[in-house]
Amino acid sequence: MEYYKRNLPHWQPSGAEFFITFRLAGTLPKEAIQLLKEKQKQFYSISQNSKKPPVQKAKFADKIFEHYEKLLDSQFAGPTWLKEKDVAKIVTDSLHFYDQDRYDLYAYTIMSNHVHLVLNILKRIIKQNILSLIL
Repeated sequence: MEYYKRNLPHWQPSGAEFFITFRLAGTLPKEAIQLLKEKQKQFYSISQNSKKPPVQKAKFADKIFEHYEKLLDSQFAGPTWLKEKDVAKIVTDSLHFYDQDRYDLYAYTIMSNHVHLVLNILKRIIKQNILSLIL
């Protein structure tokens, strides 16, 4: 697995596929974000201090993700600009801009307040990032 550091550390497993979710600002109330952070801390504590099998740890991580998704899908707070065709088109065009140049975009879905995508970073991009740090 490749590792490099600029402002933040980055891990880019060679050949790995990434599932990414991003959302509009304000789509989750502060209380919901705090609850998710607490659940994540609990998960990391369990993962580091427990000898539970990886399957059980993964189930707990899945539950956190499911809770996060339910909150986003409920659309009870925040903007829903992505349901506007013109805005969704801008996002679509942006996702495709670097497709086949920096990554292979396998799939994406644009919801009213968030976006999911699955991609694979091209190996030559990973090598370029590492070389730029060395030189």
